[in-house]
Amino acid sequence: MKAIIIGGGKGCYAILKLLRERPIKELNLQVVAVVDTNPNAEGFRYANELGLLTFFDYKEALKLPDIEVIIELTGDDEFVRRLKKELTPEIKLIEHSIAHIFWDLMYAHEELDTKIRDLERLEKIVEDDNVFLKSIFDSFQDLAVVMDGEHRITRANKSFCDFVGMEEKQIIGKSCCEVLENTVLGCDKNERKNIDNCIYQTHKPYFMIYVSPPPQETYWEVTHSPIFDSKGNVKYILTNWHKITELVYLKREVETLEQKLKSFINNAQDWISMKNLNGEYILVNPVIAKAFGKKPEDFIGKRPEDVLPPKISQTVKLHDAEVLRTGKPMLYNETIMLNGEEHYFRMLRFPLTDSQGKVIGTCTIGRDATNEVHLMEKLIQSEKLAALGKLAAGVAHEINNPLTGILSYAESISEELDKNHPLQEDIAIIIRETLRCRDIVRNLLDFAKQYTPKFEVVDPNFIIQQSLDLVRRLPQFKDIEIKVNLAEKIPKIKADVKQIQQVILNFLINAADAMKYRGEIIISSEYYRQQKKCIISVEDSGPGIPENLMDKIFEPFFSTKSTSGLGLAVSWGIIERHHGTIEVDTASSGGAIFKIVLPAYFELEGNELEL
Repeated sequence: MKAIIIGGGKGCYAILKLLRERPIKELNLQVVAVVDTNPNAEGFRYANELGLLTFFDYKEALKLPDIEVIIELTGDDEFVRRLKKELTPEIKLIEHSIAHIFWDLMYAHEELDTKIRDLERLEKIVEDDNVFLKSIFDSFQDLAVVMDGEHRITRANKSFCDFVGMEEKQIIGKSCCEVLENTVLGCDKNERKNIDNCIYQTHKPYFMIYVSPPPQETYWEVTHSPIFDSKGNVKYILTNWHKITELVYLKREVETLEQKLKSFINNAQDWISMKNLNGEYILVNPVIAKAFGKKPEDFIGKRPEDVLPPKISQTVKLHDAEVLRTGKPMLYNETIMLNGEEHYFRMLRFPLTDSQGKVIGTCTIGRDATNEVHLMEKLIQSEKLAALGKLAAGVAHEINNPLTGILSYAESISEELDKNHPLQEDIAIIIRETLRCRDIVRNLLDFAKQYTPKFEVVDPNFIIQQSLDLVRRLPQFKDIEIKVNLAEKIPKIKADVKQIQQVILNFLINAADAMKYRGEIIISSEYYRQQKKCIISVEDSGPGIPENLMDKIFEPFFSTKSTSGLGLAVSWGIIERHHGTIEVDTASSGGAIFKIVLPAYFELEGNELEL
């Protein structure tokens, strides 16, 4: 029967969908058109999708030929009364008030079909259940078996069968321990029964780690899980073995690497630290903590401002922020005050990333470059001395000739004049000052001269004794007590005796001047075995050298007295040509102590000095 639906709402959509998916043969109903004034009505749109005729005016739809049924779904009683007057007797009207009978009929068929389908589906599920479960069971890579209350295997997956080298039908009905008897997973029957009994009593899984005996040492994670029936009772026990040998070895390797990294970080003399994106420390090695009088754990979870001095923490935060902003490693030169002394650090800061390359914080590696900076300063000083030496040589040669002429003329005039002549005193002053200038020029030439010393193998104690023989005759040492502490066994040195003697004499005379010719001088020698260095020390009981002058005393022309200021500079050059160094410090007595550090000399013909 051809039908028209008037009212294209949800009810229309439901009827069209049911008739399309499950046609009712008893009614033989064919909807050919849908009428609604709203083109967006759900049933109206669905009719268009199905290719049915759609109308906005029901009167146009009634003109269709062979229409036998009108299904009215508007819910408007007034419209129904008007519609009845317009329909011919051949056309049947199903009003909205009785349309539910039509739906009930359709729903009854649908429910019946649904039950039939459900029954077929259940039969199929029951039929496929064993195959499905077996497929899942066999898909496990772990070894797995199911055992009943008698500790007998009821199911075994493919991995287990392959492991024991048996088919499932050969395994069913046997105990687990019986099947595993000749494998690395051999188990104790009593222990297995105790485990199963525990599961039946507690209804809880049981976990354990099994380690097979050497030499085939393997590790297994074993899980015994209860399987319940519909009443909640344990009916079966599922046991699976998960091999974790590779995981255990990997964990050991990771732990070893972590221990190596920890050992490296904890024993590194460089400063190493890590922070998260919040600026909180997540790692600090002991050398940093010790520098600030703390322990590494005192830093963890805290920010720089919580554990570091304000100036340092401000620098750290500023540089970390720059690294995070640029996403690149940055090298900084930072000055840090430690124990009242400035230390120069070269800080490498770079972004800390995870395995996916995402930035998760910052890492800092810092090296104390204080010694390097000081060495560089000494190198600069040496270069300056060399430059000044060349300059001094040129100046000295230019001055020396006029001085010689002045001295010659002055001595000649003095000889020609009577000894009691009034000018003799003035001429004597000219001669004295000219000689003083000549001494200054000679010192300049000695300072600038780059000749090769006349080296010889000599006992440093011999040079000291010779130097002492010279100063003891000088009047400025008559009120000075000189103590001598010479090492009995000390290697020889390779040196120019006169030049080393000149340096020692310079130190002794400077010491006498500093003490105003009254006090005590200690001159000593010793040997530093590990460094293979011979040390000659001159210590006085004078006022010492001010801290701010320590770095300047070896500069040419620097002097706190009315002298040329070349003595120490010349001494520095002499010792440097001997491949040695000069160290100066404040002695325990408060005076100054100068140390000449020279390399010890050993014969190469198997005649080494044993000390």
